[in-house]
Amino acid sequence: MRISSIGTAVALAGSLGACASIGDGQPRYMPGQPAQRAETSRGQEDADAPAAVAGDLAAARAAIGREDILTQMAYWAGDYAEHPDDIESARGFAEALRRGGRYDRAIEVASEGTRRIGEDAQLVRTLGLAQLAAGHPRDALRPLALVARADPNDADARSALGVTLDQLGRFDQARQAYQEALALVPDDPRTLTNLGVSYLLTGEAEEAETVLRQAAALPNAPAEARQNLAVALGLQGKMDEAEAISRVDLPPAMAEENVAYLRGLFEDPRAAEEVQSALRR
Repeated sequence: MRISSIGTAVALAGSLGACASIGDGQPRYMPGQPAQRAETSRGQEDADAPAAVAGDLAAARAAIGREDILTQMAYWAGDYAEHPDDIESARGFAEALRRGGRYDRAIEVASEGTRRIGEDAQLVRTLGLAQLAAGHPRDALRPLALVARADPNDADARSALGVTLDQLGRFDQARQAYQEALALVPDDPRTLTNLGVSYLLTGEAEEAETVLRQAAALPNAPAEARQNLAVALGLQGKMDEAEAISRVDLPPAMAEENVAYLRGLFEDPRAAEEVQSALRR
Protein backbone atom coordinates (compact mmCIF):
# COMPACT_ATOMS: atom_id res chain seq x y z
CA MET A 1 0.00 0.00 0.00
CA ARG A 2 1.20 3.47 -0.83
CA ILE A 3 0.13 5.12 2.38
CA SER A 4 3.34 7.14 2.24
CA SER A 5 2.14 8.93 -0.87
CA ILE A 6 -1.32 9.84 0.25
CA GLY A 7 -2.49 11.92 3.14
CA THR A 8 0.52 11.52 5.37
CA ALA A 9 2.12 14.95 5.18
CA VAL A 10 1.04 17.88 7.31
CA ALA A 11 1.49 21.33 5.85
CA LEU A 12 3.97 22.90 8.22
CA ALA A 13 4.71 26.53 7.65
CA GLY A 14 7.18 28.82 9.29
CA SER A 15 10.59 29.49 7.82
CA LEU A 16 12.18 32.16 9.91
CA GLY A 17 14.60 34.76 8.63
CA ALA A 18 17.63 35.71 10.69
CA CYS A 19 18.19 39.25 11.88
CA ALA A 20 21.65 40.70 12.26
CA SER A 21 22.55 42.84 15.22
CA ILE A 22 25.83 44.46 14.37
CA GLY A 23 27.29 47.55 16.01
CA ASP A 24 27.57 50.72 13.98
CA GLY A 25 31.32 50.20 13.70
CA GLN A 26 32.06 53.92 13.49
CA PRO A 27 35.63 54.91 14.51
CA ARG A 28 36.05 57.03 17.59
CA TYR A 29 39.06 59.33 17.57
CA MET A 30 40.03 62.87 18.34
CA PRO A 31 41.28 64.94 15.41
CA GLY A 32 45.03 65.48 15.54
CA GLN A 33 47.09 68.63 14.91
CA PRO A 34 47.84 69.50 11.29
CA ALA A 35 51.30 67.93 11.48
CA GLN A 36 49.71 64.63 12.48
CA ARG A 37 47.09 64.40 9.72
CA ALA A 38 48.76 61.69 7.68
CA GLU A 39 49.13 59.48 10.74
CA THR A 40 45.59 60.20 11.81
CA SER A 41 44.28 59.29 8.36
CA ARG A 42 46.09 55.96 8.53
CA GLY A 43 44.67 55.38 11.99
CA GLN A 44 41.20 56.08 10.68
CA GLU A 45 41.67 53.54 7.91
CA ASP A 46 42.74 50.98 10.51
CA ALA A 47 39.70 51.80 12.62
CA ASP A 48 37.42 51.54 9.60
CA ALA A 49 38.72 48.09 8.65
CA PRO A 50 36.67 46.08 11.20
CA ALA A 51 33.54 48.00 10.20
CA ALA A 52 34.19 47.23 6.52
CA VAL A 53 34.69 43.54 7.29
CA ALA A 54 31.49 43.47 9.34
CA GLY A 55 29.65 45.19 6.51
CA ASP A 56 30.91 42.68 3.96
CA LEU A 57 29.87 39.79 6.22
CA ALA A 58 26.40 41.25 6.72
CA ALA A 59 26.00 41.77 2.97
CA ALA A 60 27.11 38.20 2.21
CA ARG A 61 24.72 36.79 4.79
CA ALA A 62 21.85 38.82 3.40
CA ALA A 63 22.62 37.79 -0.19
CA ILE A 64 22.90 34.05 0.48
CA GLY A 65 19.16 33.81 1.11
CA ARG A 66 18.59 34.24 -2.63
CA GLU A 67 20.56 31.08 -3.48
CA ASP A 68 19.32 27.48 -3.62
CA ILE A 69 19.17 25.58 -0.35
CA LEU A 70 22.28 23.45 -0.99
CA THR A 71 24.33 26.59 -1.60
CA GLN A 72 22.87 28.12 1.55
CA MET A 73 23.80 25.08 3.63
CA ALA A 74 27.35 25.12 2.29
CA TYR A 75 27.72 28.85 2.94
CA TRP A 76 26.40 28.69 6.50
CA ALA A 77 28.53 25.65 7.29
CA GLY A 78 31.65 27.70 6.54
CA ASP A 79 30.28 30.76 8.31
CA TYR A 80 29.43 28.74 11.41
CA ALA A 81 32.85 27.07 11.47
CA GLU A 82 34.43 30.53 11.45
CA HIS A 83 31.95 32.21 13.83
CA PRO A 84 30.62 29.49 16.17
CA ASP A 85 29.63 31.99 18.87
CA ASP A 86 27.85 34.39 16.50
CA ILE A 87 24.10 34.19 16.99
CA GLU A 88 23.25 35.01 13.39
CA SER A 89 25.61 32.31 12.15
CA ALA A 90 23.98 29.74 14.43
CA ARG A 91 20.51 30.85 13.34
CA GLY A 92 21.39 30.77 9.65
CA PHE A 93 23.09 27.39 9.70
CA ALA A 94 20.44 25.64 11.80
CA GLU A 95 17.58 27.02 9.70
CA ALA A 96 19.28 26.18 6.39
CA LEU A 97 19.84 22.62 7.62
CA ARG A 98 16.19 22.32 8.64
CA ARG A 99 14.91 23.65 5.34
CA GLY A 100 17.30 21.33 3.51
CA GLY A 101 15.94 18.27 5.30
CA ARG A 102 19.01 17.71 7.49
CA TYR A 103 16.88 17.56 10.60
CA ASP A 104 19.23 15.71 12.93
CA ARG A 105 22.09 18.10 12.15
CA ALA A 106 19.75 21.10 12.51
CA ILE A 107 18.81 19.84 15.96
CA GLU A 108 22.49 19.56 16.87
CA VAL A 109 23.34 23.07 15.71
CA ALA A 110 20.27 24.69 17.27
CA SER A 111 20.86 22.87 20.56
CA GLU A 112 24.53 23.82 20.50
CA GLY A 113 23.60 27.44 19.82
CA THR A 114 21.13 27.65 22.69
CA ARG A 115 23.76 26.22 25.05
CA ARG A 116 26.38 28.73 23.95
CA ILE A 117 24.24 31.80 23.37
CA GLY A 118 21.08 31.26 25.38
CA GLU A 119 17.48 30.45 24.42
CA ASP A 120 17.26 32.74 21.41
CA ALA A 121 13.71 32.69 20.04
CA GLN A 122 14.75 31.91 16.46
CA LEU A 123 17.05 29.07 17.46
CA VAL A 124 14.38 27.62 19.75
CA ARG A 125 11.85 27.79 16.94
CA THR A 126 14.16 26.06 14.47
CA LEU A 127 14.89 23.42 17.11
CA GLY A 128 11.20 22.71 17.63
CA LEU A 129 10.39 22.52 13.93
CA ALA A 130 13.38 20.25 13.27
CA GLN A 131 12.42 17.94 16.14
CA LEU A 132 8.90 17.71 14.76
CA ALA A 133 10.08 17.04 11.20
CA ALA A 134 12.48 14.39 12.50
CA GLY A 135 9.58 12.54 14.12
CA HIS A 136 10.29 13.57 17.72
CA PRO A 137 7.05 15.28 18.83
CA ARG A 138 7.84 14.91 22.54
CA ASP A 139 11.09 16.79 22.05
CA ALA A 140 9.38 19.37 19.83
CA LEU A 141 6.67 20.18 22.37
CA ARG A 142 8.66 22.35 24.79
CA PRO A 143 10.45 24.58 22.24
CA LEU A 144 7.32 25.14 20.15
CA ALA A 145 5.26 25.90 23.26
CA LEU A 146 7.92 28.40 24.36
CA VAL A 147 7.86 30.16 21.00
CA ALA A 148 4.06 30.27 20.89
CA ARG A 149 3.91 31.66 24.42
CA ALA A 150 6.65 34.23 23.78
CA ASP A 151 5.02 35.67 20.65
CA PRO A 152 1.21 35.95 20.81
CA ASN A 153 1.13 36.85 17.09
CA ASP A 154 3.09 33.88 15.75
CA ALA A 155 0.47 31.89 13.87
CA ASP A 156 2.97 29.46 12.34
CA ALA A 157 4.30 28.43 15.74
CA ARG A 158 0.77 27.70 16.92
CA SER A 159 0.04 25.60 13.84
CA ALA A 160 3.25 23.63 14.35
CA LEU A 161 2.40 23.22 18.03
CA GLY A 162 -0.97 21.82 16.96
CA VAL A 163 0.74 19.21 14.77
CA THR A 164 2.95 18.23 17.71
CA LEU A 165 -0.03 17.86 20.03
CA ASP A 166 -1.89 15.81 17.40
CA GLN A 167 1.05 13.42 17.13
CA LEU A 168 1.00 13.04 20.90
CA GLY A 169 -2.71 12.19 20.83
CA ARG A 170 -3.76 15.45 22.51
CA PHE A 171 -6.36 16.28 19.89
CA ASP A 172 -8.47 18.83 21.78
CA GLN A 173 -5.39 20.89 22.62
CA ALA A 174 -4.16 20.58 19.05
CA ARG A 175 -7.39 21.95 17.65
CA GLN A 176 -7.31 24.81 20.12
CA ALA A 177 -3.82 25.66 18.83
CA TYR A 178 -5.09 25.59 15.23
CA GLN A 179 -8.02 27.86 16.10
CA GLU A 180 -5.63 30.30 17.76
CA ALA A 181 -3.49 30.28 14.60
CA LEU A 182 -6.56 30.84 12.40
CA ALA A 183 -7.67 33.73 14.61
CA LEU A 184 -4.35 35.38 13.75
CA VAL A 185 -4.29 34.42 10.05
CA PRO A 186 -7.82 33.52 8.93
CA ASP A 187 -8.15 31.07 6.04
CA ASP A 188 -4.51 30.04 6.11
CA PRO A 189 -4.49 26.94 3.85
CA ARG A 190 -1.66 25.22 5.73
CA THR A 191 -3.23 25.58 9.15
CA LEU A 192 -6.58 24.43 7.74
CA THR A 193 -4.86 21.41 6.21
CA ASN A 194 -3.34 20.53 9.58
CA LEU A 195 -6.75 20.89 11.24
CA GLY A 196 -8.27 18.61 8.61
CA VAL A 197 -5.58 16.00 9.26
CA SER A 198 -6.39 16.27 12.97
CA TYR A 199 -9.95 15.18 12.21
CA LEU A 200 -8.67 12.31 10.07
CA LEU A 201 -6.57 11.15 13.01
CA THR A 202 -9.71 10.66 15.09
CA GLY A 203 -11.74 9.11 12.26
CA GLU A 204 -14.00 12.16 11.79
CA ALA A 205 -14.03 12.01 8.00
CA GLU A 206 -16.99 14.35 7.46
CA GLU A 207 -15.44 17.08 9.61
CA ALA A 208 -12.12 16.53 7.85
CA GLU A 209 -13.80 16.86 4.46
CA THR A 210 -15.38 20.20 5.38
CA VAL A 211 -12.11 21.73 6.56
CA LEU A 212 -9.98 20.26 3.77
CA ARG A 213 -12.39 21.48 1.10
CA GLN A 214 -11.97 24.95 2.53
CA ALA A 215 -8.18 24.59 2.50
CA ALA A 216 -8.02 23.13 -1.04
CA ALA A 217 -10.14 25.97 -2.46
CA LEU A 218 -7.77 28.68 -1.25
CA PRO A 219 -4.97 30.21 -3.34
CA ASN A 220 -1.59 28.58 -2.69
CA ALA A 221 -3.21 25.54 -1.11
CA PRO A 222 -0.56 22.85 -0.50
CA ALA A 223 -0.82 19.53 -2.28
CA GLU A 224 -1.39 17.93 1.13
CA ALA A 225 -4.77 19.67 1.32
CA ARG A 226 -5.98 17.87 -1.80
CA GLN A 227 -4.40 14.52 -0.98
CA ASN A 228 -5.87 14.45 2.51
CA LEU A 229 -9.22 15.56 1.09
CA ALA A 230 -9.07 12.52 -1.18
CA VAL A 231 -8.53 10.33 1.89
CA ALA A 232 -11.48 11.92 3.70
CA LEU A 233 -13.69 11.32 0.66
CA GLY A 234 -12.43 7.76 0.23
CA LEU A 235 -13.27 6.95 3.84
CA GLN A 236 -16.88 7.98 3.10
CA GLY A 237 -17.13 6.06 -0.15
CA LYS A 238 -17.19 9.15 -2.38
CA MET A 239 -14.91 7.43 -4.81
CA ASP A 240 -15.39 9.36 -8.06
CA GLU A 241 -14.45 12.68 -6.50
CA ALA A 242 -11.70 11.10 -4.41
CA GLU A 243 -10.15 9.61 -7.54
CA ALA A 244 -10.30 12.89 -9.44
CA ILE A 245 -8.65 14.82 -6.62
CA SER A 246 -5.99 12.21 -6.00
CA ARG A 247 -4.80 12.51 -9.62
CA VAL A 248 -4.19 16.28 -9.51
CA ASP A 249 -0.71 16.34 -7.99
CA LEU A 250 0.68 12.85 -8.62
CA PRO A 251 2.42 11.10 -11.53
CA PRO A 252 0.06 8.69 -13.33
CA ALA A 253 1.54 5.49 -11.89
CA MET A 254 1.41 6.73 -8.31
CA ALA A 255 -2.08 8.13 -8.88
CA GLU A 256 -3.32 4.72 -10.06
CA GLU A 257 -1.82 3.07 -7.00
CA ASN A 258 -3.45 5.60 -4.72
CA VAL A 259 -6.80 5.24 -6.43
CA ALA A 260 -6.70 1.50 -5.73
CA TYR A 261 -5.83 2.25 -2.13
CA LEU A 262 -8.67 4.77 -1.81
CA ARG A 263 -11.14 2.11 -2.93
CA GLY A 264 -9.76 -0.15 -0.24
CA LEU A 265 -10.40 2.49 2.44
CA PHE A 266 -14.13 2.19 2.00
CA GLU A 267 -14.27 -1.55 1.31
CA ASP A 268 -12.11 -2.59 4.29
CA PRO A 269 -12.87 -0.90 7.64
CA ARG A 270 -9.41 -1.85 8.93
CA ALA A 271 -7.88 0.45 6.30
CA ALA A 272 -9.19 3.51 8.13
CA GLU A 273 -7.28 2.45 11.21
CA GLU A 274 -4.15 2.09 9.07
CA VAL A 275 -4.61 5.65 7.78
CA GLN A 276 -4.81 7.01 11.30
CA SER A 277 -1.75 5.02 12.36
CA ALA A 278 0.26 6.21 9.35
CA LEU A 279 -0.72 9.85 9.87
CA ARG A 280 0.62 9.71 13.42
CA ARG A 281 4.08 8.59 12.27
